[in-house]
Amino acid sequence: MLRAGIVAAIGQPNVGKSTLINAIVGQKVSIVSSKPQTTRRRAIGIYQSEVGQIVFVDTPGIHEPHTRLGKVMVDQARGALDSIDAILVVVDAARLPNELDRQIAKLALNAAKAETEIPIILCLNKMDLLKAEFVVENTEAFCKLFATEKWMLTTATRGQNLDKLVEMLLEVLPEGDQLFPTDEFTDQSTRFMVAEIIREKVLLSTKQEVPHSTAVRIEAWGPNAKGDLEISAAVVVEKASQRAILIGKGGQFIKQLGIDSRKEIEDLVQEHVFLELHVLVREEWRQSLRMLRELEYSE
Repeated sequence: MLRAGIVAAIGQPNVGKSTLINAIVGQKVSIVSSKPQTTRRRAIGIYQSEVGQIVFVDTPGIHEPHTRLGKVMVDQARGALDSIDAILVVVDAARLPNELDRQIAKLALNAAKAETEIPIILCLNKMDLLKAEFVVENTEAFCKLFATEKWMLTTATRGQNLDKLVEMLLEVLPEGDQLFPTDEFTDQSTRFMVAEIIREKVLLSTKQEVPHSTAVRIEAWGPNAKGDLEISAAVVVEKASQRAILIGKGGQFIKQLGIDSRKEIEDLVQEHVFLELHVLVREEWRQSLRMLRELEYSE
């Protein structure tokens, strides 16, 4: 009998949740970068195998929000704990628990009890940064905090122990039919994924406040006269100075951004793409509920 179920992945920003899920699923479900709060909304990533199906719910990192966008992100992470079969808590194994971990533990334990004691699996990620003399101390501290004996040390960027983590998750999921068709790997729309690919390239190429202040909105999508897929996208920022950075000297930055993005977009949509990018300034867009809805961060 197959095993299938929904697993909510929660944790602080930048602990590697999206990298972990992308690696297990074998497809890019969520964009990744070294910048905290890269993931801005819930995304489903579906692991498929002959023995079972794991429907991961990737969530924004839980943090203290300072904008309406931040509040929406945290609310989405909390909402992901409803009607699930297991909780996967991802932590940074290289350090001891802090106050935010304690808040997340309270959230996870309350959700587990509310859902008739659903299991909590602890993923101690970034084990490559964990010094040998701290393995026992850090592992025991996190296991005690999350009240679980089910844990696995992983390095998502290298694929270390991910197969063992998958086995552990499948063991706690209920027996039953698959929840999604075998050829699906996410619930994300292609348009949203294209916008996220462009945003990822911005995150990887900019510093300071620019990454947090950037979003991407798809404005046009359809075949052009040559039969190629033509996509027009606006890169949204909050300040004129940020717009100048993204355009670059002589338009070189945004030109390179288009080149880098187009290749990955073509891999996703499996056709030739003509990509047009421009930069819009929308002051304090992260505080605007209308803008958050336009950008598909909020309903």
